[in-house]
Amino acid sequence: MKHLIFNLFFVLQIGMVNVQDQILFHSYTPTASSWDILEWNLQDTARVSWVLKETVDDKGRVTQLEFLKDGELIKDPLCYLANRIVYEYQADRIIEKLYHFDTEMLSTECEARFSTTYFLNEQGFITRTESLAKFDFTDLSPEEIAGISEFIPEKVIQTDSLGINLQVEYFYHSFTKMNGAYPTNENFIFDDAYYYGDEPEKQSILKGLVLSKD
Repeated sequence: MKHLIFNLFFVLQIGMVNVQDQILFHSYTPTASSWDILEWNLQDTARVSWVLKETVDDKGRVTQLEFLKDGELIKDPLCYLANRIVYEYQADRIIEKLYHFDTEMLSTECEARFSTTYFLNEQGFITRTESLAKFDFTDLSPEEIAGISEFIPEKVIQTDSLGINLQVEYFYHSFTKMNGAYPTNENFIFDDAYYYGDEPEKQSILKGLVLSKD
């Protein structure tokens, strides 16, 4: 009887956790260099091949993005594009991890960073980022390994003082972002010519910038 009660309690707890998560679906299409959102918040995905699945926690923050084709993670993304992105949140930082399926993205061929931490100040602005690289040196010669290590550092740090835009890389694919907010560095300048500068991403980001500054 005790085992039955425990199992029932466990199932109820799992159910409560799942209820707290919200799942959103958006339509997208691959481009020559990225993903392009076509429509936010689909009500029916039955006839849509390219679907972005967004998981949102009980605080309105995106926790996972999954780029699907016909109901499965896209199998042949460009080597520097993640087909699954996972977010973790702490009081003063956002951690973004990039995956091909369940494998952390490698920098060996495409210089992709598997993990970036965005550090926030008390006002919620990004003050610096730390990006980490991971390599697979299997079957590579010592000369090849030395060449990769020279041109692709294991850690890259960028700060607000560099005069560049700092933003969470895959947030422009997210509808909810960070409860609607789009965190950036304090001196961020929105650029219409940037690759996210069309609709519906543009309006989503502009609204998020306003929320970030409130």
